[in-house]
Amino acid sequence: MAERPISTLNEPWRFVTCHCEHCGGGIEFDASGFAEDETRGVECPHCHKETIIYVERLTPIHLSDFVGQNRVKERLEIAVAATKKRREALNHVLLIGPPGSGKATLAYILAKAMGTSIKSINGTTVEQAGDLAGSLTNLEEGDVLFIDEIHHLRKVIAEYLCPAMKDFKLDIIIDQGTSARSVRLNLPRFTLIGTTPRKERLTPELLSCFLIIEIMDAYSVEVLSAIACRFAKLLNFEIDGSAADRIARSADGTPLDVLRRLRHVRDFAHAKGSSEIITAGITVEALKMLLPADETREASESRTAIPSEVRREVWRRDGGKCVVCGSRENLEYDHIIPVAKGGSNTARNIELLCEKHNREKRDSIQ
Repeated sequence: MAERPISTLNEPWRFVTCHCEHCGGGIEFDASGFAEDETRGVECPHCHKETIIYVERLTPIHLSDFVGQNRVKERLEIAVAATKKRREALNHVLLIGPPGSGKATLAYILAKAMGTSIKSINGTTVEQAGDLAGSLTNLEEGDVLFIDEIHHLRKVIAEYLCPAMKDFKLDIIIDQGTSARSVRLNLPRFTLIGTTPRKERLTPELLSCFLIIEIMDAYSVEVLSAIACRFAKLLNFEIDGSAADRIARSADGTPLDVLRRLRHVRDFAHAKGSSEIITAGITVEALKMLLPADETREASESRTAIPSEVRREVWRRDGGKCVVCGSRENLEYDHIIPVAKGGSNTARNIELLCEKHNREKRDSIQ
């Protein structure tokens, strides 16, 4: 199968920074015209030597660069390797998970791994079958059609799509009224990758068209912290481990929210003229600004309400006992990072402590 460039990768870029290979000085440049993996030689403004500048994308383009989702990645790697060995198109893939969990990123990674072009549309923008027909008839052998939020396709359009996915045939209507006629087109064997938060939102017929169905795993705090560190490196600033951990615990559990919070913390640090290294103290102050007004008020009054489903999850996870001493008496739900300091109201940031150890912890919080 011939390898072709991914057609939608050349999105506009803002100014980015690359470091001189000789003196290490930062070189800021406009990367809007850079192609994927392109490098250019320039004169360093600091040491005046010839050096190479390039753009390192925040979005990973290989499965090995994608942090987390090891189970999903391993299964996809096997599917890609077997498909390439048989010189076939990859089976249709459905990725299930919440917004911001990396489903679209995985779709683009799969297209690159297969060496094919990817054409993307959003299910909310497909208003009639003709819109879908245009995308399908422009595909070449082995291409990937990525439909984000595929559950938003209307039922009649989903029914129109199924024969194209199963039989690679498409019936289109030409002309109108008494002159109308149906024409069947043979489509090249393509791969459709769809995303949805829940598979129940797809019709049974459409769901049956996907032979590869992957449910995104929940990201642990450790993985989200590693993602924060990776983003910081690509954005050319330093962050210490405790600061990355606080960002991870305050996020909604997705890499996208980690990136949003990390950028806010970076902007806060630069605006305040803080040190070049993002510390836990800077992070705490920055994250306070992201708290809703009602949550900030609750935090100041020490009455932060923990949702009942979160309490049940924490109780099951911690076995109904203090995580420090194992006591089952006078238990309290404790925020590992206080809400007032940017901590989230999610299970990953809450643990069970007995009253004694909870008081000891409060006394030691800086």
